[in-house]
Amino acid sequence: MVSSLKNKNLVSGFFLALTAFYCLFFLYKPGFIGYANNYDFVRHSSCLGLWSYIPDHPKKAGHASSPSSQLLYDGDIAKDSCLRSSDNVSSYILTRFLSVGDIVSFINLSSIKLFFLLALSFLAILTSTARLVPSIFLFSILSEGIYLAYANTLYGEFSVISAFTLIIICSYNLIHKNNRKYSTLQIAILIIGIIWLGLSKQQWSYLTLLLLCITSWLVYHRTLFKKPAFVFLFLSLASIFTFQFMNKHNFDNEKSISSANKINTFFFAVLPEATDKIQALKVLGLPEHCNVDIGISWYHPEQNALNNCPEIQKVSRARLLKLFIQDSATFFIPIKKFTGEMRLFYPDYLGVTIPGDTNALKKLNYVTRFSLSNIIFKIESSVFFTIVFILFIASIVTGLFLLFVPKKPSLDLTSNLYLFTTGGITVGYSILSSVFGDGYFEAAKHSVLFLGGVYLQLIAVLFTIILYIKKIIKYKNKTNKNLINTN
Repeated sequence: MVSSLKNKNLVSGFFLALTAFYCLFFLYKPGFIGYANNYDFVRHSSCLGLWSYIPDHPKKAGHASSPSSQLLYDGDIAKDSCLRSSDNVSSYILTRFLSVGDIVSFINLSSIKLFFLLALSFLAILTSTARLVPSIFLFSILSEGIYLAYANTLYGEFSVISAFTLIIICSYNLIHKNNRKYSTLQIAILIIGIIWLGLSKQQWSYLTLLLLCITSWLVYHRTLFKKPAFVFLFLSLASIFTFQFMNKHNFDNEKSISSANKINTFFFAVLPEATDKIQALKVLGLPEHCNVDIGISWYHPEQNALNNCPEIQKVSRARLLKLFIQDSATFFIPIKKFTGEMRLFYPDYLGVTIPGDTNALKKLNYVTRFSLSNIIFKIESSVFFTIVFILFIASIVTGLFLLFVPKKPSLDLTSNLYLFTTGGITVGYSILSSVFGDGYFEAAKHSVLFLGGVYLQLIAVLFTIILYIKKIIKYKNKTNKNLINTN
């Protein structure tokens, strides 16, 4: 058993070393890879006065064709445009070392982001008795160029990815072994992850609550940590209201993000698939004259829904449930279309390298060639949709099993079921919250945790198979031993 543990720790150490090397390679090998600014950088920059810098290009304007490898700190803060979130922290730290007018490499900021993620992840893993699975999961996330490219941006997605990773690692460690010696540290890092994800973006604050409901249930029933389970739930719930309170000025604005999201969801994704569009409008509580805006997104020049159909502002997404029941096409067709939209898993409409940067193109070739996502998005579309659907349904089954039989399975099996369930929930939530949150717009970016959920499920399946192979081998050895003793 001691030998087996040493072997696992060696393999874990190998994956951790490989993860660190890959991150260093991505950041510091010549050639800048990061997603271009579609305009959304302004929401981050307006909070701190730290802007993506392209000479002779307006700092507040988008530049979707290619990224910028530099940042300008001018201290110009615009509170009305600022989206306050946990993602601001890394930029705030960087600005403490800058003076107004400084132009610095983007790598300075991405280094801070990756340092915190790696430091906290390594600390959580190395102080755990179950290192192998978390090490492989961390490697699966940070060996994805699709994910690392977000570190070289001012999008909030890298905070989402980082916090999600910490929550999974620490939750797994707490569920897998009742290791009281380091439990306080695991709990502390998990709390950081909860706050980090809960305050990253509104969309993902709700997933924080879902994930921690599972973690809290298992921690409460399988370990001695009763009080922390309630703390996790409280912080998850509090993060939802805290994020909304911090950004009340954005959500109250008639031409806010919320308005765009509603129009994209109702008029561009759901209603075009209705069998009877007039009846669908009635189900949603919208007048017939809103029919003129069906099929037109917020970003189409002819969109005029705020004038044509001001009632859209007051419609709750909860009304969609009734429509889904009465007309299932409005549910399933948008989901199927969305999975097709997000198939590349990265925002392919944004540039990722600076024109003329041959080093970046070579590095990008290495990064994409060796990523698992490169294999996944080669799967035929209908097959891909079917696999995603089956995995999601299977995760509901395993979730119900954990809910109603929390004490019976072994810790190894419980931990694997936890990974499979949370992976499935993440996959399902990524799709549902995106397509019914903002339609098809920026599908890959809005469903950024989809890949992370898939990797969790694949890891869970792999280690469950290994677990049962071990049991079969152990059973055969025991049977053979009994036969020898009998003879």
